[in-house]
Order: sequence, then C-alpha cells, then structure tokens
Amino acid sequence: MTGMDLNLLRTFVAIHETGSLTQAADALTVTQPSVSYGLARLRSRFDDPLFIRRKHGMQPTVLADELYGVFKQSLVRIDTTLDSTAAFDPATSRRRFRICLTDVGEMILLPPILERMAAQAPHVELEVVPMQIDLVPEWLAVGRVDAAIASTQLAGDLKSDTVLMHESYCVLVRDDFPLADGRAMSMEQFLAARHAVVTQGSGHWLAENAIEQLGLVRRSTVVLHHFSVLPHLIERCGLVAIVPRGVADSVIERWPLAAAELPFEVPSFPVKLYWQVRDRESPAIRWFHETIIAALRADAPVEG
Repeated sequence: MTGMDLNLLRTFVAIHETGSLTQAADALTVTQPSVSYGLARLRSRFDDPLFIRRKHGMQPTVLADELYGVFKQSLVRIDTTLDSTAAFDPATSRRRFRICLTDVGEMILLPPILERMAAQAPHVELEVVPMQIDLVPEWLAVGRVDAAIASTQLAGDLKSDTVLMHESYCVLVRDDFPLADGRAMSMEQFLAARHAVVTQGSGHWLAENAIEQLGLVRRSTVVLHHFSVLPHLIERCGLVAIVPRGVADSVIERWPLAAAELPFEVPSFPVKLYWQVRDRESPAIRWFHETIIAALRADAPVEG
C-alpha cells in the first residue's frame, strides 16, 4: 500500500460494503462523482475493474474480495489507534455505531438500547446490520460492526463476550387455541398443528435439535428466515410457532395470541453481547458496549 491515499482505502471499503456508489458516497458524506473518481484511481492503481456493475449493485472482483480484508483491517487499526487517544463525549458526539442483530433483537432489544443511548448521546447514530450468523466473527474482526448480540456461540478467536440475559422457548398460538390446561400444549396438539418454522440461520437451533433428537415430525406449513411476520401468520392462518419467550411476551401485548409451554424439554440459553478484542481500546466503543449492557442486563445498575 506504498503511496496509497487513505481516502482511497475508505472509498474502496465503502463501495465493497454497500455495493453502491451512491450509498458509498452517503456513508462517506461526499459526492458520488468523488466516489467515481476514487474508483477510477483505484482501478488504474491495481489494473483491475475491482467492481462490476450488475443488476443488483456493484459486484466485487476476485481481487477486490482479496483486498477488502487487508484494507478494512488496516483502517480499523488506524481508526482504533486514533480513537484510543481521543476523548469521547457522548453528549456532543455525532458518531455512528454499528450493531448486528437478528430480527428478534430488533423487536425486543433495540428499543431499550435506543432509549439508553438517546438519554446520554442524543446526536449519535446507530446502524443495525442484519444478522448473518456465519459472517459475524469476520465482521467483528474487520470492524464492519462494533458489536453483535446473539444466542449462538460465535466461532473464531479474539472476541470478548458478556451474558446479557437468559432466554427460553415457548409455542406462540392464537388465543383461541384449545390448550389442555390453559398453558401447556400436549404432544398430540403439537404434532397435529400446522407450524411456521424459522430457519436455524437466524441462530435459533436448540428447539430444532430437541425435535430432531426426539424423532418428532411436524406439519411444516411455511419456512421463514425471520420472526417478525409470525404474529400476522399465526393470527390469520391459525399456525403455531416455536419462539423465544421474549418475542411471545412482546407480541401478546398487541396481538390476540397466547404463549403455550412446549410438550418437551428445551434448555434455556444465554443471549450474549460480542465484540472484538483490540490492542488499544477506544473510549467511544467502550461507552457503546457499556451502554448496551446497562440497557439490557437485569443486574446492571439503574441510573437516575
């Protein structure tokens, strides 16, 4: 990277992460012609198109994918070093933080996080990156996200984590579902019901493992990649779905639904905050992590 302009590295990373010259310009708070000019210089420097315009955005070439990790890691180290020596005042900061959440996290965890952040840092921005559980370790390592909240143990090294809460599963049903004792669903009811199943890519797999180990066969009516549409499907179509209890508690307040106990045992699970360990810790990132913990942990001290 001898003689490489640092702004060109930021331009490259922004295009790679957004897949769009317009969105890259927005992220960098520059004009689109500036991004186009920077891309032209990069193409000349590496004698490679780097990004090819396709129907769904700018597709990186093989070389661009190889360069991304190097460039992003270099920028993270530079920014972390600068941040670690700079004071951070949440009351006046206009920094943007990035957190990776599932749609469950967006439904349940995001509101208290935003409330806590707004009380201390009214001008900061929070960007929520949709969860792709297999990619989160890499995103943390290269600094694409500042934190992630997941119920799955993440692979890889150099991460730190803290338990925010413990969760369990239940069955979300319509409130007129004929539960045997008002709370528990029988095994016969569970197997006969029409199920909406959320894929394990969301990070929720304990209940699915229990079902597989017991050799149970459900009537799977629809397979989804997220939880957010479940209340509508259950209320309108009479489906049932296994969900974290926090999701059930949240939607029952607004929908004619009920939570039933599962007819088999599924262990509870920890929900953790993950972040990347750095040689030098940024005061801004430390504040961000501490704010999330204070917003979500039951044993966190209450201010006020």
